[in-house]
Amino acid sequence: MNNYYFNKEKVNQILNKIKENLNKKNNILVKAFELDYKEWDIKFETEKFVELIEKIKEKEYLPKISKEEIVDGIGKIVLICNQNPYLIFNFIISSIYTNNSVEIILENKFSATNKSIIALIKKSLEELKYDSNVISYLEVDNQEEVIQIQNKYDMLYYFGNKEDYIKFTKRIHIDSKFENFGEIYVYIDSKDFKEDFINIDKFGYLNEIKVEYYNNDFEEALNSINTRNNVNKISVIFTKNIDKAYEFVKRVKSEIVYVNINPCEEFEYSTNLNNLVFNKTIKINK
Repeated sequence: MNNYYFNKEKVNQILNKIKENLNKKNNILVKAFELDYKEWDIKFETEKFVELIEKIKEKEYLPKISKEEIVDGIGKIVLICNQNPYLIFNFIISSIYTNNSVEIILENKFSATNKSIIALIKKSLEELKYDSNVISYLEVDNQEEVIQIQNKYDMLYYFGNKEDYIKFTKRIHIDSKFENFGEIYVYIDSKDFKEDFINIDKFGYLNEIKVEYYNNDFEEALNSINTRNNVNKISVIFTKNIDKAYEFVKRVKSEIVYVNINPCEEFEYSTNLNNLVFNKTIKINK
């Protein structure tokens, strides 16, 4: 375990140093943003990374110690996700917040930004004389390469599509966790929300999120959404029919359900911190 940051004061010191270095907007980071913008036509913003720090500082600090129980990090976690730098950054600071080390699997997309962000975090740790090796990345041509080295890790964390996760983990024997940041499910029976659809599509493209639209029979759509993903992250209904909206809210299997609201306006890049810790009960013969 990486007990050098085992209390909230030290964690906040790290997060504040990362925030300080982000606000300097150093040339390496600016150039990385520009490189990825030229290649992918997506512009990343320093301010959004800073916002993610502030949001995680508001969360309950989970690692605790008492005479009877320890709440501690899992250990070394490998992250596989859609390469979105905001999502990767959030996961790294969440791992720091919960006493874990993390290795990020990097493929080609947004490579310049992701590498620069990881370098900035490592630099921040070094400036505080903490072990920067708790954060690392591994470049691969294919996610399948992780299967060959899975014994290096205590857990695999997967952000993305549930179906892809199930296929991938058939050959994984270490513990794994999944969060669905790969899809948004939208049921529509009204054309009065055209502008919202355009904005959702744009958001999906920018964040590599697949948007699934349903405008067929209500029961068929609901069954399809629930069957394909067990419990998905975000489901949306656009309708003028209040009874249908009520049925959708009641029956859809989703962590967050929106009714006639563009979900992207309050979308958060967040990690379930409870997935990154475990409870250890201590019993001593007195």
